Amino acid sequence: MRAAIRNGISAVALAVAGCAARDPAMAPPSGVAHQQITLAGKPLRYVAEAATLDLTDAQGVVRGHVFYVAYRVPGQGGRPVTFLWNGGPGANSTLLHFEAFGPKRLEGGALVDNAQTLLADSDLVFVDPVGTGFSRPATAQDGARFYSTLGDQSSITDFVQAWTQRHADVRTPVYLIGESFGVWRAAGVAEALEKRGRPVAGVVLISGGIPVGPVLPKELVTALKLPGRAAAAQVHGRLPASLAGTSPSATAEATRAWAEQVYAPALAHLGDLSAQQKAALAQDVAHHMGVDPSQVDRTSLAVSSRQFLNNLLPSRRLDTFDMRISTTVNPGAGQVDAEEPGAAIMVRYLRETLGYHTDLPYLGLEKDTDPAAKPVGEQWDYNSGDTSPAAFAAAIAAARAGEGPPGAEPWIRRAMEMDGKLRVFAAAGLYDSLNSCAANEILKTRLEPGLFARLSVNCYGGGHMMYRDAEARVRLSADLGRFITRQP
Repeated sequence: MRAAIRNGISAVALAVAGCAARDPAMAPPSGVAHQQITLAGKPLRYVAEAATLDLTDAQGVVRGHVFYVAYRVPGQGGRPVTFLWNGGPGANSTLLHFEAFGPKRLEGGALVDNAQTLLADSDLVFVDPVGTGFSRPATAQDGARFYSTLGDQSSITDFVQAWTQRHADVRTPVYLIGESFGVWRAAGVAEALEKRGRPVAGVVLISGGIPVGPVLPKELVTALKLPGRAAAAQVHGRLPASLAGTSPSATAEATRAWAEQVYAPALAHLGDLSAQQKAALAQDVAHHMGVDPSQVDRTSLAVSSRQFLNNLLPSRRLDTFDMRISTTVNPGAGQVDAEEPGAAIMVRYLRETLGYHTDLPYLGLEKDTDPAAKPVGEQWDYNSGDTSPAAFAAAIAAARAGEGPPGAEPWIRRAMEMDGKLRVFAAAGLYDSLNSCAANEILKTRLEPGLFARLSVNCYGGGHMMYRDAEARVRLSADLGRFITRQP
């Protein structure tokens, strides 16, 4: 509750006022459509709703508007409800909505029925945080309330609480799914809801690590980047034959053993290594990821993500989100703003099929009509509680190395400690340069038994958006279906 008040959004106000009255001329009406999908040979009828929920402060003043799309199956009491969002920060929810778990999936230039939708097991609410999609702060000045790690978590906690008060029973199991930076949001919201007395049945963390605090030493985290890089190097034919396994996943497993047993201990005792030992280790590190030994920093004996992505292949750069993909490096080429594939199709679905009529552009798929507006990500305050000079220096160093923002608080650990029934599902893609399957797996083994037993760690043969691989999407959907329905 303290965080909610500090960031200017009050759960108490939401519980009372919920969705404050607005000028009807300014408030887009909710769009509702009755639809049907065939799953496992059986028809499933559902109601799709596109709507906006207002967030108010403690005085009842509207400070923000959150757009969402909800899919509900009527007449089936006791169904769970799952809230889903992507990351960024500043990203709308269309990736999880239209590529992963919604009842419609973008494929071949059209929206088709999605056999891997989670609607079979749970009602779904896809959420666009303030500043994304059709969601907006009430005024430009209100943006600062939402464009920070803590403000964002507080506002989405308020949204989940207000939505469930209107549309669900107090006994309805609530699940949260976040991807990438959305993992921080899911973990923080879970803790906040537990503090407010609203139990969370499960949290799904996709491609964003596991926010339980500094469980693994820094040298082990560094070493465990090697397995995914070795798998990518094998895909591109750059790994020495002596290190290549029967498959990239087998290579990753063998590399993990070397990284854990040889590389990490050496990094932990760099000061004790002779110049000859450092030179030999640099050679081994380079060979295990298929790069030239000159790419290994002779002080840290590590290779940054940026170095690896830029230097594995001559004149080509590996994709940050999926290291199996590479593009030609052309320093003379200018930046071209590419439209999100299928953008017009997704927006037409929201505006026409679901009937959400507004003059606002859908941010992330349509250009902002305000030429002075800055993207949310450029305004973001990553402060998650630690404001020490050391934390700030770590953030700058990580950003320069292309590692992403550090400093996640142990939100999910605290939530699990408050609620002995809360379960967590973590997923990562083998070829994601921003995450490590191996690190997730080892982290789990370092947790106390009470947390270990409620954490499921899963690795998929894809990248950051692993659901873009058909095989990985089928497996991920099946795994999450079992997680939500509590099947073994």
